[in-house]
Amino acid sequence: MKKIVMGAAALLCAASMFAVDVSSTVQMEASIINDDANDKIEFFTLKNKNQKDDDALKFSASTDKAGASFQLWYDYDGTNGENIYTEVGGKDGDANKSMQVHGIRIRNVSLWFKPIDTLKVTVGDINLDSYKEQIFWWHGVYGEQPGTWGAFGGEYIAGNGLKLEFNPMDGLDITAAIFPGIDTAWTSTADKYGYKGYGLKAKYTYGAGSVAAVWADKGKDKDKIIGIGTDYNADGLYVFGNLNFRFNGDFDFTALTIDDFVKYSADALTIAAHLPVSVFKNAAGDMKVGLHATVKATYALDAASVYFLASTEPDGDKGWNFDDFKFAMTFKPGVTFNVGSASFDVAFRADINQGATNSEGKFNWSVPAVIKLGL
Repeated sequence: MKKIVMGAAALLCAASMFAVDVSSTVQMEASIINDDANDKIEFFTLKNKNQKDDDALKFSASTDKAGASFQLWYDYDGTNGENIYTEVGGKDGDANKSMQVHGIRIRNVSLWFKPIDTLKVTVGDINLDSYKEQIFWWHGVYGEQPGTWGAFGGEYIAGNGLKLEFNPMDGLDITAAIFPGIDTAWTSTADKYGYKGYGLKAKYTYGAGSVAAVWADKGKDKDKIIGIGTDYNADGLYVFGNLNFRFNGDFDFTALTIDDFVKYSADALTIAAHLPVSVFKNAAGDMKVGLHATVKATYALDAASVYFLASTEPDGDKGWNFDDFKFAMTFKPGVTFNVGSASFDVAFRADINQGATNSEGKFNWSVPAVIKLGL
C-alpha cells in the first residue's frame, strides 16, 4: 500500500511540472438545400469532408525547457466505424491491415526541448512556413499554377524530421530543418541515394513589421523554392507580400508567385483580400499567367456576424489560368452565430464555372451549413 501511495504521489508531482492542455473539436458540414444541376433539388445532405479548421483531439504538455504535442484528425465516412481497415497483401502473401483515408488517424506528433535558452530542437512532424493568408489559412501559393497548392497549412516544406530554431538576438530567428520522413535516412552512402528535403529560414522582427527569407529544397532532383517576404501589423491593418521563386531539380526556373494578403478592421467591419498572381511554365514550356482571388467582408452584430465571400478558390482547387481562361467564381453571403458552446455558419452559395463539362453545370447553388463544438 505504501508503494502505491508513493507511486501516485510521484505521478502527481511529475504532472504538476508540466502545463498540460487537452482540447477537442467536432465539426459537421451539411447542405440544407442543393441544386445538383441535373434538374434535381436535394434537401439536407451530410457532407464527408476533412476538418481543416480544427483537429478532433489535441494534447500538449510543456515546461519551460521541454514539451510534446499529439493531434488526431478524422474523416467521417458514415459507416459507423465499419470498413476503416482493408486487407492488403504483404510479403509472401501475408494479409496486413492498412488504414484507409477515412476513420481517425494521427496527423501530428512531435516533441521539443531546449538544451540552451536560445535554441529549440523539435523532432517529429515539423514544417517550414512564412506568412499565411487568414481567409483560407490552409492554402499556400508557392510558385505553382492555379489549381495547385503548397502543403496543408501553407508550408513551403513539411513532413517528419528534425528542426532547429535559433534566437541569437532579440528580433532575429533562424531555423534549419531536414525532412527525411519515417524509417528513412536523410542521406546515405548508398549508391545514388542522394538526399531528402531540407530548408532554411531567417526572420527579423522590428516594431510592427518583419522581413523573412526561406530556402526550401524538396530533395535530390526535386523542386527548390526561394521565398522573400515582409509584413506589417498596426492600427487595424495587417498586410504581407511574398515573392516565391520555384525551380525544378535541374535548377531551371519554372514559376514565380507574388503572394499578397491584406486585412483591415474598423469597429465592427473587417475586410480581407488574398490576390496572389502566378507566372509559370505550362506543359509546353511557355510562360503563362494565373490569378487566385478571394475577398471577404465581415460585419459583427450583437448576436451574430454577417459576411460576404467572393472567391476563385473556396475548396482549394480553382483559379484563373489566363492560358485558357474560363471564368470560375463562388459567391457566398452568410451568417455565423453561437448557441451555447456550439457555433453555426449558414450561407447561400452560388458557384459559377464556365469550364464545366456540361452546359447545365455552369451554375450551381446550395445552402451549406457548418456546426462546430469545441471542448
